[in-house]
Amino acid sequence: MKLLSFDVESNGLHGEAFAVGAILYDTDTCQVESSVCYRMPIAGQVDDWVSENVLPQLVGVEITHDDAQTMRRDFWNWYLAHKDGAIVIVDVGYPVEARFLAACQDDDASRKWQGPYPLHEVATMLQMAGVDPDTDRIALVGDGLRGLQKHNPIDDAHASAIVAGWLLTGHY
Repeated sequence: MKLLSFDVESNGLHGEAFAVGAILYDTDTCQVESSVCYRMPIAGQVDDWVSENVLPQLVGVEITHDDAQTMRRDFWNWYLAHKDGAIVIVDVGYPVEARFLAACQDDDASRKWQGPYPLHEVATMLQMAGVDPDTDRIALVGDGLRGLQKHNPIDDAHASAIVAGWLLTGHY
């Protein structure tokens, strides 16, 4: 089974996205087959929560784009190249990932019917499995998530894939 997992960081809960990480994860081999991580400078004043919790996790993550539309275009192209046959997942996808996807589609009318359907939620999968959706992901699956940094978009995408893979197959 293939999982296409992505995570977005935005300038505040409802602000503009400034980083996105995505992976294509094979649950049979427990390997990442493809990944991207894009980042751009934050436009405007940086949200205090983002400054304290997200930016420290992005030290060493290079700025790859100058503007949001180009970053969204490159993510969309990667997504289109990898979505067929994959289950698309996010962890707590509203509002950040949902707004990001809407912006991607607003950028180009030809994308209207290309979005993930359905978009699966790891937190919902956890709740349906009888696990508190706010449970610490590392505490839940242990060593499979060690070394991944919370609020780093590529690491969060990887963590989501591992947790979803564990829930769907029983292994990671």
